[in-house]
Amino acid sequence: MNSGYSLGHNLNRVIFFALIRNMKFSLSCLILLLLVCNTSHSQSQIEGTYDSKKRVFTPSNNVYIVYDFRDGLAKFRTNDKYGVIDTTGKVIVPMIYDEIESFLDGVARVEIFGDYPTHYGFIDMTGKEVLPVIYTDADDWYYRSMRFSDLLVVGIDQKYGCFDKKGKKILPLEYGSIGNYSSGLATIYKDGKMGCINKEGKIVIPIVYDRINDFGLETSIVQKDGKWGMINKMGEVVLPLIYEAEMRFSGELCITKLNGQFGIIDRNGKVLIPFQYESISYFREGLAHAVLNGKHGFINEKGETIIPFEYDWAGNFSEGYVIAKKNNLWGHLNKVGEVTTPFEYEQTGDFNRGLSNVKKNGKSGRVNTSGKLILPCKYDGIDGRYVEGRMIVSINFPEGRKKGFVDEAGNEVIPCMYYNAKAFSGGKAEVQKDPNSPWITIDVNGKEVKP
Repeated sequence: MNSGYSLGHNLNRVIFFALIRNMKFSLSCLILLLLVCNTSHSQSQIEGTYDSKKRVFTPSNNVYIVYDFRDGLAKFRTNDKYGVIDTTGKVIVPMIYDEIESFLDGVARVEIFGDYPTHYGFIDMTGKEVLPVIYTDADDWYYRSMRFSDLLVVGIDQKYGCFDKKGKKILPLEYGSIGNYSSGLATIYKDGKMGCINKEGKIVIPIVYDRINDFGLETSIVQKDGKWGMINKMGEVVLPLIYEAEMRFSGELCITKLNGQFGIIDRNGKVLIPFQYESISYFREGLAHAVLNGKHGFINEKGETIIPFEYDWAGNFSEGYVIAKKNNLWGHLNKVGEVTTPFEYEQTGDFNRGLSNVKKNGKSGRVNTSGKLILPCKYDGIDGRYVEGRMIVSINFPEGRKKGFVDEAGNEVIPCMYYNAKAFSGGKAEVQKDPNSPWITIDVNGKEVKP
């Protein structure tokens, strides 16, 4: 892989790319560039002093910038080229790279910008190129393989392969992608199919699947020929590939589809909720929302119907109650299926701290969990939150929308008479009577006070 590819060859590429990028260099600039590059390449020692306590190297010549030491090595640069020195100032890697990233597990990614695109390679801590700077894509130390395996993933023209950290080829550059490691395995993609390799780069899951999700501790959801199932890290089938919808586990439960209907299974494939529903959701507050014969209802974890399938729509439980729709009107149900808010509203919302917005005859109000109107349906806007016991509400008038305040009992303590209003803070609120009037300050009873 590395035969015939020397550091001197990299230097020639750097000079060539510099010339290409700026054809307007004067002759003197070109001569200076060549002298600097050749000097950088031949430089074997940077004079200076090393402070072992601070782990800082101070060069005698301030043309050099030396970065922090790690494992006895530090990156340094001048003229926008980088190299590596040890604590004595000895040049381990000459200044021929446009970037040298941090070493990890004995190797570092290096870059030469040159013509587009950037080219990448890897060096070891002796300065040897374990992979030449010819790749148009490569893992850096922060991501993927270098953190989780002994492999270096590289690519040219969107074809990827991997090498070990000595430069030995493990997988040829013929894969569409090599993914992140999860539980010791990484997905690989080739000719529209997916498989997995282990940390040594060996193919342990054959490249026959349409999709392989990230592995958990031991298993992964897979798809083949349009059907879903589960395999373990040895490639053995744990759940047969017979399911018609992607399997998504929530704890030990998985909603999926079989023979055109939805149900719930456990990790062993045992059917917990029979496959008979048009849709089903995960359990929330002990109940699962499902659709049967076009109607919405709720079942418990035993599959028993708790709220009958007679509603046109239903949400999910919040604070022990759920929004539902019947005969084109909205209301609320509790967890045993009792109607708590009568089905007489054009719109209802989820409960928040025991209150829900409702709308009737185009006007908004609020009910409590018993369905009692706490705020009458007379407003065109409700801010939705109480601040210091006051909430902004608004009513549309012929001259425009006006704002006021109600208390937590639903009383309109400050009439809707203001063009604009801000929430209370420290017992005061700023209001504006019309678009052109100045802002004034009122107290919680609506009396004008000093700011």
